[in-house]
Amino acid sequence: MSLSSLEPRASRSALWITWEHHRRTIELCRALSVELCELMSPRSRVIRYLVLIARTVHCLVRRRPSLVVVQCPSVVLGLLTATLKPFLRFTLVADLHNEAVKPYSMSNRLYRIVLAFIHRTADVCIVSNAHLVPVVEAAGGRTFVLPDKLPDLPSRVITIPNSTRTVVFVCTYAPDEPYREVIEAARFLDPCVTVMVTGDFRRVDVVRPPDNVYLTGFVSERDYLALLQIADVIVDLTSIEDCLVCGAYEAVALGKPLVTSDTVALREYFHRGTVYTKHDRRSLAAAIAEALDNSDRLAADMRALRVELARSWARQRDALRQLLPLGERTRHDLLPFAMGH
Repeated sequence: MSLSSLEPRASRSALWITWEHHRRTIELCRALSVELCELMSPRSRVIRYLVLIARTVHCLVRRRPSLVVVQCPSVVLGLLTATLKPFLRFTLVADLHNEAVKPYSMSNRLYRIVLAFIHRTADVCIVSNAHLVPVVEAAGGRTFVLPDKLPDLPSRVITIPNSTRTVVFVCTYAPDEPYREVIEAARFLDPCVTVMVTGDFRRVDVVRPPDNVYLTGFVSERDYLALLQIADVIVDLTSIEDCLVCGAYEAVALGKPLVTSDTVALREYFHRGTVYTKHDRRSLAAAIAEALDNSDRLAADMRALRVELARSWARQRDALRQLLPLGERTRHDLLPFAMGH
């Protein structure tokens, strides 16, 4: 949503502001019936921040929402709204992604001080799983646990012209993703297994992959979903503890067998239809082969997990709806309930 589309008169009481396009945010806005305001700029980093800060302030002053929800990161957006909160007198909810709770890429002291300020200033901090709660509460924040909503992905029957079995590795070539190990693991798989690796590989140095690995490069959303549709197994991995990876939600939504990292958070949430693995190439190859060999059973388990997680998420969503002042309730209505998670 662009700033120019905002109506000049006072609008809804609840507004979700983000500085990037993210599926979790879009799905939560729909589920909570909160208006989404995506403010984005193609400018270089410093200019981009200045432009987005100005647009955000203009939006808040113009709209005067009683409830503001922000996606954090951006930590700059979180800091901005936390600073404006006492002046514009709105209830602030911060939807904290992992990097805004237990930072992996950023580790300097100033960054952590800013995070702690956001945690304690927001009226509610939403986190994706209970393992993130202690960090927020140690800073004086109030938490509510809400995982990502299972995406509503179209189910299509897609056939491929040969008997190759297909593994799709959901990859962005981020530092927490063992993409080199996955590419090397493909050498230990049956040659009839094709490993499709998503993401823009030009960002990193990747050695020449084996013949059964195909680097897709950046693809459109439509083509990405088509890849997931033809997958016999979906792989999504992270070295970040307490992180629930997006590809795992997509595997559940499509009823596809999943291979993911052997962490407590991932084991607890994706507890059916899944093979867990360490990140060395032989372990990865063994996990992928196991998932392929048991794909029918794992797919059935994943479909059952889809029903279970959808029901659980709906209950948590309803609890959050009751918690937040989405109607005419005030901040004082919010606070007595905000400690629950």
